[in-house]
Amino acid sequence: MKNQASILIIYTGGTIGMCKDHETGSLIPVNFSELRNHIPSLDLFNFKIESYSFDPIIDSANMKPEFWIKLAQVIEDNYKIYDGFVILHGSD
Repeated sequence: MKNQASILIIYTGGTIGMCKDHETGSLIPVNFSELRNHIPSLDLFNFKIESYSFDPIIDSANMKPEFWIKLAQVIEDNYKIYDGFVILHGSD
């Protein structure tokens, strides 16, 4: 049997990683540790998903080369641990 693949989701900021707060109506960052609760069909696949979020998250309009360097460092630090990376980044 093949080993379980592992994926690291890296959230830098932006609306793509937000959900609506039902109490206030405003957008708040998704709690990626609860991703499988929100998308149960992920259980159909044989892979492990973990996440890393920038702290603080960066509005995409404020993304600068220093954050690209941080992003590259996160990938380098985890390169041997994960089989793949998904980067969630804003549109600006």
